[in-house]
Amino acid sequence: MGVTGDAQETLAVARLIATKTAVNEFVAYRALGEMIAGETPQISPRSAMIATYALCSFSNLGTIGIAMGVLGGMAPSKRHVLARLVFRALICGCVCCLYTAALAGNDY
Repeated sequence: MGVTGDAQETLAVARLIATKTAVNEFVAYRALGEMIAGETPQISPRSAMIATYALCSFSNLGTIGIAMGVLGGMAPSKRHVLARLVFRALICGCVCCLYTAALAGNDY
């Protein structure tokens, strides 16, 4: 995606993306804010910008539950189809945001 070559910084951005996927984007954005706050930021401005784009989605495990509940309630007979497709939608959402972050990193 273009995060700097520092292994610690790359790991920090990877942890943010994992937090976004496992918990939600709000927790990840709070952690990102803590990383860039203060006199000595933990990550570079470029990596912070890339992380901001990478975190900008609702592709997380909680959203799967919401989608299953709402869409399954609207079409109960199609829940089996929805259950089969919801994980693919999660992966597509993650890939789209990572692609956008890579493009933003390329243009920075």
